[in-house]
Amino acid sequence: MQTRRGVIILGAEYQALGLLRQLRAEGVPCALVDQDRFGVARFSRHRCPFHRSPRYVSEAFWPWLLTLAQRHGYEGWTLIPTDDEQVRQIALHFDEARSRFRCGGLPWEQYRWWYDKRANYEWCQQQGVRAPRSFLPTRRGELPGDALPFPFIIKPAFKRNYSKHSRAKAIRVNSPAELEAVLNGPLREVPIEELLYQELIPGDGRCQWSYAGLFRDGEPVAAYTACRRRQHPPDFGRASTYVIAQHDPEVERESRRVLAAMRYTGLAEVEWKRDPRDGTLKFLEVNARSWGWHSLSASVVGNLPKLLLDVLDGREVGAIAARYGARWVKHVTDLPVVMHLWWRRELSARDYWRSLRRPVVCCEWERGDPWPFFLQWLLVPYLMVKRGY
Repeated sequence: MQTRRGVIILGAEYQALGLLRQLRAEGVPCALVDQDRFGVARFSRHRCPFHRSPRYVSEAFWPWLLTLAQRHGYEGWTLIPTDDEQVRQIALHFDEARSRFRCGGLPWEQYRWWYDKRANYEWCQQQGVRAPRSFLPTRRGELPGDALPFPFIIKPAFKRNYSKHSRAKAIRVNSPAELEAVLNGPLREVPIEELLYQELIPGDGRCQWSYAGLFRDGEPVAAYTACRRRQHPPDFGRASTYVIAQHDPEVERESRRVLAAMRYTGLAEVEWKRDPRDGTLKFLEVNARSWGWHSLSASVVGNLPKLLLDVLDGREVGAIAARYGARWVKHVTDLPVVMHLWWRRELSARDYWRSLRRPVVCCEWERGDPWPFFLQWLLVPYLMVKRGY
């Protein structure tokens, strides 16, 4: 085992780029692991070893990672995941992961309540956490009836099978006929036990909130609330494109309750949506990993990946107060969203330019590391094919 331990960043996309830049700024050795061949982090000036892995959903992934660590001296390094399937692999092998690496997270018997959205709905009811009204079908012809009137959305309980057939985060259905057409059409190969039906909550980006940061035993070390003002696609977004660090006491309070229930340690983002019909804050999900816009954290609470290493090393780290007001933008996906919202007359050119006033953290741009910003535009066709970018 190496005496100077580093970090294995699971991923090579923009989340990994932000982690790599912050860790290398502190002199921490890094290695990138990804199931795809290309990602913007590979073009950073902070060069580090890259290893292409089996698919994250594959049973071969975990044995491959153990062999990689033994062969290259990565045992004892910290694992930082950027994808739910990576987290699932760590959770399924939690005791072994903690003996061979350093990592946060939860064992599978706990993490499954967050990973599986059907189980998560039941967990929310048990914990008294307000969540969107949902229906858990047990057969394809089953209708929710009065329990959930149309229109509603179809969502995957988890994405392992669903993502093979649809890249939409959710599918809106307005009638029994539309529901039948979707279930017998694009989702015909997805087991009904891996889907749930959920109420359609209106509201734009001003209703989308998160509490994100670093936590130890369910308590915040460095965390803050943020409003996810724009997302891609605009209606049922797979990823945020423009985020503002903005304090919301209710979002913070309810998120801390969710994380404390699991005594969670590690990086995490808790997502909510405030229902504009009555102002009720409703729980969406927990991303028990590094999230897409985590690089905003450097301007709000500090270097989160380095703080994570300190926490996992058992060092004393006092609670860090958030400095609100900074913004984060991912131009390559935000510009198409802006054009779409402008076409729908939901965003003016003036409001767009005002949204970019300083301080703004650009997801891809760094003065001393410019190549990822320019080369990401060339990667868009590749990522459209691989990930539905």
